[in-house]
Amino acid sequence: MKKILILITAIVFAACSSDDDSGDANTNEFEQIETTLPQGQWKVSKLIDGQSDHTADFQSFVFTFKVDGTVTAQNDLFTENGTWAYDNSSSSSEELVLQFGETNPFDEINDDWDIVSVSNTKIELSDVSGGNGDIELLTFTKL
Repeated sequence: MKKILILITAIVFAACSSDDDSGDANTNEFEQIETTLPQGQWKVSKLIDGQSDHTADFQSFVFTFKVDGTVTAQNDLFTENGTWAYDNSSSSSEELVLQFGETNPFDEINDDWDIVSVSNTKIELSDVSGGNGDIELLTFTKL
């Protein structure tokens, strides 16, 4: 009986190894964004660039993300096409890469956004502005 107890203890300790050095390891914590975004339509519920609030610039647009990596932003008068991709190759964070044309206001969201959180109804993103180091925040909310 004592040998079995020692054997079980050894197995438990081996399974709970303290060699959990994740270092530069890429995670897939937010990988579900690839299946979440193509489900339904989204709106920009927040776009803050430092001290500037650009949320109203996107108020009338509905975003539709497709499985093939394309995205359309559409309102009653205008459609802007772009691309999106989930990227976990960065050693520091998982990212949502958005690329639209340089048309205003879409040039404001062309970026490699760090993924902050993902749920079925909200995607929160952030980025440090290259020019002045301001924090940019972008939130998509499902319609």
